[in-house]
Amino acid sequence: MKNFGLSNLQVVNPKAILGSNGRMRAGHAQDVLDSIVERTSLEEALEGLDLSIGTTSQKSYVPSNLARKPMTPKELTSIVKRRAGTIGIVFGREGTGLTNAELSQCDATLTIPANSEYQTLNLSHAAAIVFYELHNTSRESATDKLASEQVKKTILRFLSESAALSGMRERDKALLTKAFRNILGRSAIRHREGSLLAEALRRVSETLTLVKSPENSETPPSLSESHAESGDWAREAPCLSKRRVS
Repeated sequence: MKNFGLSNLQVVNPKAILGSNGRMRAGHAQDVLDSIVERTSLEEALEGLDLSIGTTSQKSYVPSNLARKPMTPKELTSIVKRRAGTIGIVFGREGTGLTNAELSQCDATLTIPANSEYQTLNLSHAAAIVFYELHNTSRESATDKLASEQVKKTILRFLSESAALSGMRERDKALLTKAFRNILGRSAIRHREGSLLAEALRRVSETLTLVKSPENSETPPSLSESHAESGDWAREAPCLSKRRVS
C-alpha cells in the first residue's frame, strides 16, 4: 500500500493481533499500520464507498452465479480512468478468499488472470498487482465524478419497486437487482448518469403505482436532464448509507 500511495486500510474481524514482527516486516510503512481501522462486518467496511470491488481467483461457468463474473485489473483501471470518487478493493482470507455472499455485497468483482492449473495467488502478491494497476491510473486527471453509493441504492430501490409492481416473482426480482448492480459496478457509472437513471426509474415506479390505482389519473411530468440533476439523489436520500472511505 505504501509503495503505491495507499494509506486507508480496514480489516474485518481480524484473527491475528498485529505485533512487533508484523511491524518489523512493514519497514517504512508504519503510518499505514497506525491508520488501521477494525470493522465488525463487511457491510460496515463498505459504507460510503462510491465503488467496491471484491477479489476472487475463482470464475463461475454457471450463468446464474453473477457474483463470480469478474473483470481483470486492467479492465478495472480502464473504467475508473479519470473518475473522481472513493474506490475500495476487498481482499478475502489468505486460505479461502471471499464467499459468494461477501462478493454479492460488492459492486463488482475482479480476478487476476493466471495459469489455469494454479490460479490462486498469495494475498500480498495479488494486492501488489492490483495496487500497481490502480497506481498507473491515479495520475490521470479526474473529469467525472463517480455515482455515490446513495445514488446506486436509489436506482436499485426504484428498479426493485418497479419489478414488484409489474408482477415479477421475488426470485427473479432478486436476480434482476443483482444483475443491474453488476452493470452499475462494471461501468463505474458517473454521478450525472446515475441521477438521470434514478429519476427515470422513480417515474416508472410512480407510473406503475398509478396503473395499480385507477382512481388516481395524474400523469408524472416528462423527464429532463436538468430536473434529474437538480434532484441530486445523493442528498435526497438521507436514509441511505452514510459515506465513508476505504
